[in-house]
Parts: sequence; structure tokens; C-alpha cells
Amino acid sequence: MQVVGICRFSLLGKGDWKTFATPDQTPDAAFLEAQAKALFAPDRLEARLKSFEHITLASLAAQTDPGFTFIVLASKLMPPDYRRRLKALCAAAPQVCLRFFEPVTAYAAQRRVFRELELSYPDVLQFRLDDDDGLCIDFIERMKAAADSAAPEHEIFTLSMRGVMFCSSGGAAPGTYHWPVDFMSAGAAIRHPSKSIYQFGHFGMAQRFPAIVLTGGMALVSHNGTNDTAFNAHVVRKRAMELMGPQEAEEAIARHFPFLSTTAKRLIGYEKAEDDETKPPAPRWLADLMTTKHRKGFFISGDSFALQHTHRGSTTLYVTFDNLSSVRAPSRLRDPWGYGFAEKQGWSGLGVLSYRPNWFRDDSLISELEKLSASGFFAEFRKVVFCGTSMGGYAACAFASLAPGCTVIAFSPQSTLDRSLAGWDERYRTGSAADWTGPYADAAREIRSAGRAFIIHDRQVAEDRRHADRLDGDNALLLNARHSGHFTAQFLSQIGILPDVVRAAESGELDSARFYALYRRARDYRRYLLGVTARVQEHPSARLKDRLHEVLAARNKLGLAKDLHPASLES
Repeated sequence: MQVVGICRFSLLGKGDWKTFATPDQTPDAAFLEAQAKALFAPDRLEARLKSFEHITLASLAAQTDPGFTFIVLASKLMPPDYRRRLKALCAAAPQVCLRFFEPVTAYAAQRRVFRELELSYPDVLQFRLDDDDGLCIDFIERMKAAADSAAPEHEIFTLSMRGVMFCSSGGAAPGTYHWPVDFMSAGAAIRHPSKSIYQFGHFGMAQRFPAIVLTGGMALVSHNGTNDTAFNAHVVRKRAMELMGPQEAEEAIARHFPFLSTTAKRLIGYEKAEDDETKPPAPRWLADLMTTKHRKGFFISGDSFALQHTHRGSTTLYVTFDNLSSVRAPSRLRDPWGYGFAEKQGWSGLGVLSYRPNWFRDDSLISELEKLSASGFFAEFRKVVFCGTSMGGYAACAFASLAPGCTVIAFSPQSTLDRSLAGWDERYRTGSAADWTGPYADAAREIRSAGRAFIIHDRQVAEDRRHADRLDGDNALLLNARHSGHFTAQFLSQIGILPDVVRAAESGELDSARFYALYRRARDYRRYLLGVTARVQEHPSARLKDRLHEVLAARNKLGLAKDLHPASLES
């Protein structure tokens, strides 16, 4: 089945663009004049050309399957300079077919282009995409597979990725949000024998026709404050949107939107332009060494790493390792991951900072850590705790042999990214490309030197489960943070138990019973309930669905309760 995308780039005419949607079939001259004034405003067109180039077209160019067509519908009345620039952008993309029209509806314009290109509606999966939104890199590949599977059984069906990374760079609620929604306009698709996707509301399609929802991907939607639809705190609450933490956002970008350039990130508000940035303040560790009673410590810096130590006594040393979010911080002038927590506990700290996403596979860094171990640095402390998440979790396990008998707390760690040992984990291209031939490459071997190791992960994440199983052993305790996804440390922080878990591990009081007693708090949080709902949806028991429906309704989680009786096919 052919996959064809359709995009309206400032198309003049009646459509579902909210401001100018009218009940009349033929807009009058006054309507068209007002619409043209809004659509062709220079500031708006400049912003749209930038987002179209750096977000929309960039996402198309990055597709793992390049076999698709993307039709751009634009207006002949667009000012000539902007028409020229739009033509130049589209000419550079082999899949793009740009056509200009007199005032027309989107579906009528699409019909003309379909006839011109000899595209038959029954043989096409249509998807829509706005000129300031983007697709995850495997969108086309996954849509094709799902459409080919559904086509023999359904003359009409709809397709959607589940979830949106919603980036608001202006207006009343700026930030990067996760929106757990199906059939958002960005990437919503339909196979219909005779009609355009623009003849249906994107949310309404799933109610009218069989709907297939693909999990494991997401769309990218940008909002700069000038969009047709308002975005504010009320909308955030109504849509059950959640602010994404830095690590969650970084990993979503790395996995789904690696094509985003610095310019694109600035457009969506994820990174500030240099002109907007103020000089970063001195990191807290430096100020503390200068102004508090804890003035003993050191800082060692290399090209791709740094070691920062603050001495607050010889009872506990809290050794932390950066994660991908820390690595991509805009400045080296920052605190190590977990610095504030160690300070509150009165623990000494050793922060291992990384400035490259190389999974700490750096000979110079390894040499410095080995020097510390050989000098007796770790032996000075009664307790040594190694802690990290994801990339940092790998390091916490891998370097445990430098402090035999230490406690390891690793959140969703990788055991290695050596392709000969873990070729099944393809999530981190830069990590897999690092040099895994030297020492400490396999954390599953090094972790045996730890006194106790706590591997906290969500076993529904297949790669995390396989890494945890490699790390398992007599000294390891695998703890299942159900429905937290890969971001276990962040989720434990959100539900308010991360400090309790780390303190219990440091004191030797953490066991399965203690962890799961604390983790009961997750039951009141949407992310956890989303996971429970998804699992129950897959279960054949109608009684189980009814029971959960009652529980969710009693907790006023009406949206989730409604999901238990969907008129859709889950895939």
C-alpha cells in the first residue's frame, strides 16, 4: 500500500483551520481577504518556513523507509518571495510534491493532485501533517506494516501513533510536555476508498471507523504562541499533559527525533538562542567549596569528563555518574548529577561528569578513577555508594570493582553496549559506537565486586529487562518499578520516594518488601495508571476490565476509564 502525506502550507480557502472554518460552502471575498491577511502575514510566514524546513522536512528526510510521497498544498496568492523560498525547500526533498492553487478546500486540492499523480484512494494510506510538526523516524516504516496487515480485513481503517511530544515555546504555558493522545493531527492516517483525510476530524476518525493505535512511537507538535489554537495551563490539565523531565525529553529526542538540529530545538523552545542566554552562574559545588565549612575537595577535568569531589566527612561517599540529559547540558559549569541530594544528607560526594555520550568509555577517565582507587581514596570511607541512571547506571555497575564491597544503585542501567554481548539493544547509537574493547566494558562482570547491588527497572521495557538479567547475581536485587518505563529514577522522584529508596539502600535497610511498600504510592499517578490500563486492555477478562473501570471512575480518572471500552483495535 502506498503511503501519502498531505500538508497545507498556508492554503487559502475554506478548511478546518479553526479561525476560518465557516458553514458556507463558498467563502465570500471579505472572508478570503481576512484569511489572506492572517495567513500571509510576514512574521507568520517566516516562522512557518523555518519550522517547515527544520522540523517537518527534516523529519521526512530522516525516515527509515524513504518510500512515500508528501503532497504540499499552497496558495497561488502567497507573496512571490515566499512562494520562491517554499519551492526551493520542497525541491530539495525527493518525496515532496508541491502544488499551488487558487482559493480551494484542502480535500478538493488533494483530489486534483491525486488525479495528476494517478493515485487511487483505495490503494493509499493518507496521513496529515502540519507545517510546524514532525514525525518520529520510523513513522513510515511502521505505518506501512500496520496498513498492509489491516487492509485485507478493512476497506476503511484509521491509524495513529500513541503519544505526542508537545513543545510550547510561547504563550502562557511554555515547556516540553508528554501528551498521551491518539489521533492528534500530526501523523493521523486513514485508508478510505473515496474521501480525503481532510473530510474528517482527526479525533473523530477513530470513533467512526476501525482504528489501529501503534505504541512505542510519538509525534512532535510545536506551538509558538501564534497558533490557531490556544495553549495554557487549563489546556494542560484538560489534556492530562505532563511536563517531561530533562532526561525523558533528551531520550525521546535521541530515540524518536534525532534529526532535530540546534536551530530546530530553538524553534520549539527546547534550547535558547545564544542571544537569549545569560552567562551561566558558578556551579553550586564551587560556591560551596569557597563559602561553606566543607572546603576540602578537588576538581579534575579532561576533554570529555570531569571528576568533582566535596568532602563532608568519612562516613559515606556518594559516587554519581551523569546520564544523557546531563551530557547534553549547554555548559560545563554545572553540578554533578545528585549533588544536591548528597549535600542534604551530609555525605561526601564524587561526581563523574561526562561531556560526551560515550558511556564513560574514555581511557583518560578510566586512568583517573584507577588512580583514585590505588591511592586509597575510596577506602577512606566507611560506606561507598555508586549511583546512576541509564548511561550513568551502567557506569555505577561497571566501576564497582574500583571500590570492592560498595553499594550500587542503578536505575534502568545498561550492562554493556558491546554489540557482541548486547547487540539486541539498538537504542543508543553513540553508545554502541564507543570503544568497548578496554577494561570495565562488561558491567555484568564488574558488579560482582559490589557488596550489594540494587537494579531498579521496569521489566516491561524489554532491553532494560535483559540488561538487568545480565547483572543479576548473588549480590544483586532486581526491583521492578512497574509502569515507570525507562525513566525509573525520574518516576520515583515524581512520586516522592527516590530519596527514601537511596537512603534505605545506603543504610542497608532496602529489600523487596521495603521497596514495594514505598512503591505503592505510584498507584495514584497517571503514568502508572496508564500502564495498568494498557495491560488490562490486553487481558481477555471483561470482568477485570469492568473492575478497573470502576476503580478509575471512583478516582475521577474518567479518560482512562473510557479507554477500557474503546471502539478501536489496539496494535
